Amino acid sequence: MLERVTDKDILNQIKLAKSYFNDKKYDEAILIYKELTAKVPDKYSFDKSEIYRNLGNCYYYLKDFEKAIPAYEENIRLHGDSITILNMLGYLYFYIDRDKSVENYLKTMAIKPDIRHFVMLTQVLIKDRNFSQKNLKEIFERYVDIFRPEILGDTKPFQYNPEDYDKNKKLRIGYLSSDFHCHAMMTFVLPILENHNQELFDICLYSCDKKSDSTTTRIKTAIPNFYDCKDLTNEELAKKIHNDKIDILVDLSGYTHNAVWSLIYKPAPIICQYLGFVGTYGMKEVDYILTDKLSIPEEMAKYYTEKPLYIECGMNRFTFNSKGTKLPAISELPYEKNGYVTFGSFNCMSKINKYTVNLWSKILKKDTDAKLLFYRTQMNEYDIKRLKRQFAECGITEDRLQFRNDKMKQNHFNCYSLCDIALDPTPFSGLTITIEQALMGIPTLTLPWETIASKGAARVNTALEMDGMIAKDDEDFVQIGADIKNHMDEIRWLRQNLRKITLNSPICRGYKQYTETIEKCYVEIWQHFCNNNP
Repeated sequence: MLERVTDKDILNQIKLAKSYFNDKKYDEAILIYKELTAKVPDKYSFDKSEIYRNLGNCYYYLKDFEKAIPAYEENIRLHGDSITILNMLGYLYFYIDRDKSVENYLKTMAIKPDIRHFVMLTQVLIKDRNFSQKNLKEIFERYVDIFRPEILGDTKPFQYNPEDYDKNKKLRIGYLSSDFHCHAMMTFVLPILENHNQELFDICLYSCDKKSDSTTTRIKTAIPNFYDCKDLTNEELAKKIHNDKIDILVDLSGYTHNAVWSLIYKPAPIICQYLGFVGTYGMKEVDYILTDKLSIPEEMAKYYTEKPLYIECGMNRFTFNSKGTKLPAISELPYEKNGYVTFGSFNCMSKINKYTVNLWSKILKKDTDAKLLFYRTQMNEYDIKRLKRQFAECGITEDRLQFRNDKMKQNHFNCYSLCDIALDPTPFSGLTITIEQALMGIPTLTLPWETIASKGAARVNTALEMDGMIAKDDEDFVQIGADIKNHMDEIRWLRQNLRKITLNSPICRGYKQYTETIEKCYVEIWQHFCNNNP
């Protein structure tokens, strides 16, 4: 039996602190809890661990993550591993120390695999250079195999006999997404939806999100068969798709939405995934991943649960969510005014890991005058503190770094004018951001790795015939970056011409051909299915 506190004064203090907490008077509760941590001996481990847990909760609700973490760590020291606390630490460390975030999420899963925790783990792992594509496949498959019977229960997945189908029939294609609104994903999906041959194919959309806006209206105009499925359970969603007699289902969101688990029921004879998650699902129910050979070379195909379905003309066609989007005028290089190179990072903070910081620091050490700008409206004080600390550990002082999270007036594209050249994070590359940068005359230096998530900017640079901005390895990346100041004539030329190059490149043209290529893929895999070919 654990010893429990019996001192009445201490118990009254605990009760008072709890009442403050319940009334959301977190500062008052913290004062009492901090006093109690000194008063209560470790031998009362249960009560003391609860004091630390409640102290951590107070800091959490005040969004003081740096103080919440040691409180939760003390809870674990006194009481042992707790799934709830480990998961909380995984979340909090995500903003402060990505390696410890992974460590805590993996501990959580080792104690008791949980679907919610697994989903969070997937978001962390695909942004971590310590996990190879082979590792990701093994981890995802292992946990999906654990969750499958939990999801299905007594229900059996739908079965399909190829002999029951006509290989020459008019195919019914379904797209499943939680992003049928103004979202980066739709900039790559709209070119397909608006160019489908609806005389040859029946297209159905299954939306699993509450958001609806002008982009949603545009999507519905292109594809009238739009089904609002946000209130359906995964089983109900799977039944609807199955009852609609969808032949090929394409999931566009992966583990970024809970509807991905409806795929376990095998709602269509053939299931594909495309772009939304940029990684393997680890689900044997998903047959194909739409990709190209740059993103998944044939020798890497074995490290994906899905079979690569190669798009011959390459992945990705881009359009604006709003047809009325107007780009601002191209500005001059900051270099002209400053006399030094300004590197820029505009991707979400979760992509900036220690590996990336170390790589970028090496450039700044070689070009001792250069500065690095981080611009992201969602960037918070913890992101800034983390980056300052990590760069300091690499020998880069604060005066070399710039941080901005203010909203741009008139047009967000103006933010890109703040830098001369952009740096791409690894192993989770920027895609939409890279295209937007190019449209503003900003080239992007990228270092692709072995995962599909690391190839976004490389695909863009390849389409723009800018292979010189695709580094071969770490050393090459650093050398190219550090040498930019000696190639400012080229950077000036790109500033004035890259928009036109991008608009005339395969990225922003050939939508119909691109969609026809994808439709050809659908026909081929359908015929393979009907012929009972693997």
